[in-house]
Amino acid sequence: MYISKLSVRNYRNFRNVSLDFLKGVNTIIGENGSGKTNILHALRLLIDESLPRNIKFYESDFNRSIGDWKGHWIIIQIEFSDLDPSEEAQAIAMHKAGDMEDYDSTKGTYSLIFRPRENKRRELFECSEDFLPTQADLQSILDSITLNDYELTFRGRGNVDFSIDDNYIKYVGDFENIVFPNPEDQQEDIYGTRLIGFSIPNELSCTFIKALRDVEADLRSYRDNPLLSLLRGKEQSISVAKKDSIEDKVNKLNEEISDLDEVKDVSQGISKSVKQAVGETYAPNIEIKSEVPSEIEKLLQSLKLWVGDSDEPDYKGRIWELSLGGANLIYFSLKLLEYEKVKAQNKIANFLLIEEPEAHIHTHIQKTLFQKLHSHNTQIIISTHSTHISSVSKISSVNILSRAKKEVLVFSPANGLNPKQIRALERYLDAVRTNLLFAKGVALVEGDAEHILIPALFKKVFGVSLDEIGVSLINIGSTGFENIAVIFSEERIKKNCAIITDLDKSILKLANDESEDTLEERGCRNSEKSGILRKKSLEDFCSKNPWVSPFYGEHTFEVEFIRADNSFEIKELVKAKYLKEADQKRISALLEDKKVEVYGKEVLRLADNFGKGWFALMLEEHIDHLTSIPDYILKAIAFASPHINQQTLLGMVKFRLLSLNKQAYDGDKFDYQDALEQIVNEENPSNAINFFKGQLPDDQLTLFINYLMP
Repeated sequence: MYISKLSVRNYRNFRNVSLDFLKGVNTIIGENGSGKTNILHALRLLIDESLPRNIKFYESDFNRSIGDWKGHWIIIQIEFSDLDPSEEAQAIAMHKAGDMEDYDSTKGTYSLIFRPRENKRRELFECSEDFLPTQADLQSILDSITLNDYELTFRGRGNVDFSIDDNYIKYVGDFENIVFPNPEDQQEDIYGTRLIGFSIPNELSCTFIKALRDVEADLRSYRDNPLLSLLRGKEQSISVAKKDSIEDKVNKLNEEISDLDEVKDVSQGISKSVKQAVGETYAPNIEIKSEVPSEIEKLLQSLKLWVGDSDEPDYKGRIWELSLGGANLIYFSLKLLEYEKVKAQNKIANFLLIEEPEAHIHTHIQKTLFQKLHSHNTQIIISTHSTHISSVSKISSVNILSRAKKEVLVFSPANGLNPKQIRALERYLDAVRTNLLFAKGVALVEGDAEHILIPALFKKVFGVSLDEIGVSLINIGSTGFENIAVIFSEERIKKNCAIITDLDKSILKLANDESEDTLEERGCRNSEKSGILRKKSLEDFCSKNPWVSPFYGEHTFEVEFIRADNSFEIKELVKAKYLKEADQKRISALLEDKKVEVYGKEVLRLADNFGKGWFALMLEEHIDHLTSIPDYILKAIAFASPHINQQTLLGMVKFRLLSLNKQAYDGDKFDYQDALEQIVNEENPSNAINFFKGQLPDDQLTLFINYLMP
């Protein structure tokens, strides 16, 4: 038995999401604030017996995007699969649609429903039955509803998925058209049956390991200490003879400690002081006695963990002497052992919920720990924002949480992919490339030069990094673009993915007759043919997918860089690397030539001479705010960045004006300082951005903003 689906409606930052789970280990990833903790808490509300059943909900628990919460329902549904034949499991077996007596014995549902009480639901129904009810009539009822008018109910065997909007409208209510169901007609096969005298959490084993762990406090706590949990009951397996021997020794130890002269001196001193204060008549008899517990159960509970670092095998100390990471690793291991030995016994299903296991644990341990968590009898659900853990997760068992306006969306990156595609993605997504699962937008490149220079260009020209605007630039290497971009679609990850590639058009003029080609011309022609085929393949791939779009450089990236009027930067690199003045002048002359077959050939020679990656690293040192970003790259980053907000753009505008003002080139008569002051004094970001665009219509930032918001 395992959880195959979790649906959350109107709870906290989830307006309406569904997460699919598989047997074994499942991963929930997402940026900070995306709701990973809320998802685990939603699960715990239904399956964790350590949480109280008298759960309280507040106004703030309703998702803000629904507007007025009054009248709406919070619904958290779990779907179980592979139910066993036991009575406990079959108690939640799903009703077959329209049949109260027949069940699907392999599937079950369990739901938490927080809804208005029956009298308020009846008022809403009666309002909808009126002739031509108005929104004012409905609002009058809604205004009268308070949290005291709500009830919490747990139900099993329901067969309606409330994550489907039509179902929510039909069985909860249509607030826009004022149509509400009759509460007297609410069938149990739809909403589920009340499980009277039966608690699903008591039949399940659920262990939750929280992220913000105070290891010292938990190991001192009687209730939360996993070491005590492991030791409880062990006294029963100790022989009577050993118990008696230990207890006798402890009693003698207590007597020896109490009989110490130093202890008696303190005892007598206290007694004398009390008698002097209140007199012999009222003074109590006082004695100091040692109370080391003699009962074997209490003795076991007094045991403490002593640990040492692996590089000091001869020394062991208390837990707080370890590094924070070491202490967390010990605690984590104890919780896993506690779960395995104590909690996962005689239960119909076992669940382990782990929040951010990467806390304070370095990358190698993160990956090793995750890979060793698999258990045949336990479903494990982990939340993380560690790229190292996500890189070793099976993509078919990953759910991605992505923040949107007042709500969160859930993406399943493997949805609809065939096994071969999934295996290829799992081999490809290492810890670096897994960034694309966390990003708000993605740009794919296929070379080291683009991977090095595009982020540098954006940062130095616009003042913000690609990371700051939530865009991951991923170098796919020799992997085909389509193999990676396939996860960005309406069915999987609904985020923009820009593909940045070259058409590799020949920089040499080629004759019509291929037989006349020189060796160099033949190479150029073959590259050009490959570019044409690549473009056709990408256009076909992207034609019906609005989430992916290709952007092409006409030649190669290095040629497009200098072609964008960036010969100055390359000449500066030449000056730094070539000591002979004659070499500097010769190369600079070639780079300044107006013909692409001349400057293009020279920049490619330089890149090949240094190595393309190293050439890009050296070139990065000479990039500044006056460097031009090739137009196709501007368009690609704009496509990947529809989420950029006005405040971020305003910051880019201010940086741009400050940079241009500090190093304005000779002959530039524009008053950047005056423009900056006007923008700073403008309270509306949109007006300030439009003012900048109007003043500098040909600037790179204006082009970028126009591409971003055409």
